Amino acid sequence: MNDAKISEELKALLLKGRHYKIPKGQIIQSTEDRLVFNMIKSGFVKRYLISNDGALGVQVIYGPGDIFPITLALKILVGQDINPGPEVYYYEAMNDVELYTVEQPVLQEGIENDPILYRDLLAICGKRLHSTLNSLENLTLRSSYKRLAHQLVYLAEAYGKQVKEGTQIDLQLTHQDLADILSLTRETISTNIIRLRKKGLIKTGRRIIIPNLEKLTEEAFN
Repeated sequence: MNDAKISEELKALLLKGRHYKIPKGQIIQSTEDRLVFNMIKSGFVKRYLISNDGALGVQVIYGPGDIFPITLALKILVGQDINPGPEVYYYEAMNDVELYTVEQPVLQEGIENDPILYRDLLAICGKRLHSTLNSLENLTLRSSYKRLAHQLVYLAEAYGKQVKEGTQIDLQLTHQDLADILSLTRETISTNIIRLRKKGLIKTGRRIIIPNLEKLTEEAFN
């Protein structure tokens, strides 16, 4: 259901990069490392920060066709370091991942030779802004139950596919994954998953299925 597409020109440029197969759980890079531009062919990657108390906070999930890090795109676009703080962000494979990687000079040269690629980078920035606004909206909801419902709707819209029973989130999520995304405890997530399941708003198994996205959205906001 993720309909944010990049142009064939940008895809061709990225496909000239190095091809990697990353096993589940491996750190792909961090903001302490040399930053490179990545396009995911298959699999999912999470970006997270470890707080001073050791808690892990997931900020973004990237899926097939996504490009990261967005900070590098913004640096190329406006020549500004968007993340100058001391925090270190990690990019970790949530399952087995295939991706293509290009160095910043290669991407920059490609864009200079084909300025239309600026449009792609702006589209990527816009998509990430949408994700950030979703996170801010989520924080305004008055209970962990509604926040979970809201987040599942977003994940279904971003990474869902239609199956016979409804919309299936095409990513295997543990209760701990959802807890890390929402900065809640695993126990809280488990309790709310049971509530949503009893109401028939989700089905659980290897993947989460949402029978009716509109009803789940209503549950989050009403």
